[in-house]
Amino acid sequence: MSKVSVILKEDVEKLGQAGDLVQVSRGFARNYLIPRCIGVEADSQNLALVEQQKKLARERAEKMRKVLQELSERLASLELSLAVKVGDNQKMFGSVTAHDIAEALSKQGISLDKKQIHLEKPIREIGTFEVEIRLSDGVRTKTVLNVHPE
Repeated sequence: MSKVSVILKEDVEKLGQAGDLVQVSRGFARNYLIPRCIGVEADSQNLALVEQQKKLARERAEKMRKVLQELSERLASLELSLAVKVGDNQKMFGSVTAHDIAEALSKQGISLDKKQIHLEKPIREIGTFEVEIRLSDGVRTKTVLNVHPE
């Protein structure tokens, strides 16, 4: 059986990731990968196009990493203050959740998803806490949260 080189346009389980150059049987390429636009035949023009796309993707990823690093530094220097309702003996009504912290950050001009804010458990008392924020893979920071009564 003859093999042919194909550049994958999408991730294919047990075969490769998008942009990979793989060797597959001629029939699999002709009957499955190419008609479904999952892959293209590996010729010099397509290889050059894929290399250009990979280069652009690396540049975008590097720019994004720089932006996230700057945001990380800004968050590390930020001290959030959150006023909560309390009852007798300074006991809080409810708790401070990731959603509450995300709202406090949005008031500071920082838009984050609550899933990026990592709390071991909801904050149920008055005080100062360190909150971990996971911006992306490998970019994490901590910010200070001061919870005080209204």
